[in-house]
Amino acid sequence: MLMSDLEEKEPTRRVHKVVIKGTVEGYDVATIDDLNKILGEIKRQHIEMDNLKNQFNELQNTFNAMSARLERIENFLKSFR
Repeated sequence: MLMSDLEEKEPTRRVHKVVIKGTVEGYDVATIDDLNKILGEIKRQHIEMDNLKNQFNELQNTFNAMSARLERIENFLKSFR
């Protein structure tokens, strides 16, 4: 046997553009409409998360203001001891 016989030749590869519809190995393949629905849902949830973050920040600011006021009231009441 020659060395050239032992060398493995790399198989030639062909590239094809394909569109897969239906079921592939037991998995449902999403259609463009399905993907657009999922994208819309992700965008909606992202907006909802941003709104919740803003609400949380507002509540945190309100809590901090109330805490500062409570501390001033406590100090005022302690001054009467």
